[in-house]
Amino acid sequence: MTSRLCRFAIVLVLWNTHAPARAAENDPAAQLRVVTEHVLKETTCRLIDRSNGQAFEDSTNLAPKPEISIESKFNAWFYQTWLLADGMRRVAESLDEPKYRGYSEANLDFIFHHMGYFQRQHDAHMKAAPVGDGKLSPIGFYFDLSALWHTGLAPLVLERSQAMKDAKYDPFLKRMRQFMAECPRFDDGLLYRPGKGAMTDDPFMTVPFLVREGRFDEAIAQVLGTHARLLDAEKHLLRHLWDLKAQKPAGEFWGRGNGWTVLAHAELLAALPKEHPRRAEVLATFVKHMNGLRACADPEGGWHQVLDHAESWLETSATGMITYGMARGVNEGWLDASFAETALKAWKALQSKVTPEGDLLDVCGSTDTGDLKYYLNRPRLQGDLHGFGSYLLAGAEIVRLQSKQNR
Repeated sequence: MTSRLCRFAIVLVLWNTHAPARAAENDPAAQLRVVTEHVLKETTCRLIDRSNGQAFEDSTNLAPKPEISIESKFNAWFYQTWLLADGMRRVAESLDEPKYRGYSEANLDFIFHHMGYFQRQHDAHMKAAPVGDGKLSPIGFYFDLSALWHTGLAPLVLERSQAMKDAKYDPFLKRMRQFMAECPRFDDGLLYRPGKGAMTDDPFMTVPFLVREGRFDEAIAQVLGTHARLLDAEKHLLRHLWDLKAQKPAGEFWGRGNGWTVLAHAELLAALPKEHPRRAEVLATFVKHMNGLRACADPEGGWHQVLDHAESWLETSATGMITYGMARGVNEGWLDASFAETALKAWKALQSKVTPEGDLLDVCGSTDTGDLKYYLNRPRLQGDLHGFGSYLLAGAEIVRLQSKQNR
């Protein structure tokens, strides 16, 4: 039987189709609900045969077939869906909205409900049909964890394992821990990609998992090790890559690349014990980065695809991530109140990227490293998974920020 929570979420969306196509201009909660409702509506929690459109809610005796795959991109096993899961739970908290609670757990229940089928596909060496605009199997990294960006829903699996004491989560957690133990790392503990180097994306793939295991020193190594190698001394922005062969920073000041590290930094600060001997260092590094980001914000609000190139477009995922980090920094007392204006202006600018249906525009596609032309020519996508969790995280903190200001 498909997860009750997942079905419940879908039913509630159908009951709430009266939501306005355009939210009130100065009401972050209403703006946030437009995108959140879109996510709920599109999270179908079904398998579908892409060759004929047949849907399946029970896969117990289903013979493996490459075309039978997860229907919704929001149900896939990617790091972007962990980002979305975290965004949904923070929205539920900031809006005190019961129907958004349990979204993350329902998604995980759906995946494990069909894990027998996915296992049969994997054993038959089938690559399940991708979802959305991607080319990757929506479940493949659950079985084949071999790179930092393959970690998928690892923090959520760990949470459920700790809460439920259910052995079904053990195989993946064993793979995750073994992968991290065997991943190459620098002398200071920073993990890196073999043959490539350390990228600003990578702390987000590991820090949420590490802090949930209480491995704070390892989590600190990911954030501070990234800053030590990639933070520009003048601009206080992060280059995209520490090039292993050249032994120096490479790439541009990529917007989402900086955003990924902001997310990991916020996760670390929120979990790090007040008495930890390196907390002051972690906080000081966060403030320095945020000052650099504030200095390069667009005058009308938000951040560009390449942070120091105003000719590049206002990029949705980077703006969401940085807005979240800045607003949460004010809310938690990590940043002074002067950062609130930048965060609020960025949130206002972000609304131009939301369609009437709650979809998101101008999200940069998956990005490696290259020259400036490469970053400027990255695809500007609609509905890309990188955008949704970023937007929801930002909105949740903006709601909190305005609530505090209105007291």
